[in-house]
Amino acid sequence: MPNHHGFATRTVHAGEAPDPSTGAHGVPLYQNVTYAFRSYEQLESMRAGGAPHFVYQPRGNPTVRCLELKLANLEGAETAIATSSGMSAISATLISLLAGGGHVVASTDLFDETRNFLLDDLAQAGGSVTWANATDLNAVAAAIAPETRAIYIEAISNPCLSVADLTAISGIAREHGVLLLVDNTFLSPALLRPIEHGADIVLHSATKYLSGHGMVQGGIISGSRELLDPIRAKVSRLGGTQSPFGAWTLLSGIKTLPLRMARQSTNAASLACLLASHPAVATVNYPGLPDHPGHEIATRMVGSGDDRFGGMISFSLRCGTSHIGRLINALQLCTLAVSLGDCSTLIWPFAGTDLIRLSVGIEDPADLAADIRTALDGLSDRQ
Repeated sequence: MPNHHGFATRTVHAGEAPDPSTGAHGVPLYQNVTYAFRSYEQLESMRAGGAPHFVYQPRGNPTVRCLELKLANLEGAETAIATSSGMSAISATLISLLAGGGHVVASTDLFDETRNFLLDDLAQAGGSVTWANATDLNAVAAAIAPETRAIYIEAISNPCLSVADLTAISGIAREHGVLLLVDNTFLSPALLRPIEHGADIVLHSATKYLSGHGMVQGGIISGSRELLDPIRAKVSRLGGTQSPFGAWTLLSGIKTLPLRMARQSTNAASLACLLASHPAVATVNYPGLPDHPGHEIATRMVGSGDDRFGGMISFSLRCGTSHIGRLINALQLCTLAVSLGDCSTLIWPFAGTDLIRLSVGIEDPADLAADIRTALDGLSDRQ
């Protein structure tokens, strides 16, 4: 579908058409593992570069391919790969790019499993990592070595919500001849398309906002064919391809992505202001707040307005860790559960720290505000 159509239109129509055989509206669920050829000549034609043909599910599936076409369109990328999870997307990409002595400069503030992979597993694949604060451009540039092949950052970091200046970091990457890899899970292409800011590869845990309902795991890798073809082969060999059913579920969730992201963003903006003004709260991390250190950069990347900064907040209490349990147990609408991006609001305290992460859902904003205010007021009464 041409990119001149609006984003919401493309979430519905890109990568999809009525089924050519049956006329079914919407992408059918092709659970088939293997695909037949009409003749030996058709097989030989495909092998010689003729008309493409599906062969074996791990190497390509019609339902999965529709998902990949949709995400490539939404990200403004040449192609995309759908994987079985966010970590399968991240690990296959890094192994493919860094095997045999490659080095990556990685942000110090990353999703914990990404960080654990870089710390514990990358060396086994022949790669190495140097950590740098992604908000310090001088530190990022200084960490680049002759063997560096990539810079890896999160556009909005998990869980501290620091903001990376993608345009500036992509300039550093180009200057040094290395790739820029951006995890855009927290914002999704509804709010930010990192390729427009110079990223070479964009990654998502599709489990989160792309799904939107907490019902399926998945990952997405977007970029050029030249970069992604070797990664696609690595995903297949490592067994990390997306299932047809998972792709079918994701295709359904993505259709409401811009609607959900707008509501979750406006809800989060309202709750961030509530938290920032409440006496029981010590710190609030939300890029939409004017006093957030990354607010100006975030505004430059995603635009202005309460519907632009995403649905994620993290915060801490003035009482430290002592009353986190009391706060969480007093909440009625915020579910104590890990993960994020669901339609319902999720809250998660991080072990060993005073940081609490809030993944804001699409509930009525007044109800969410009343729930959180009541729980916080209960803490203030006891301090």
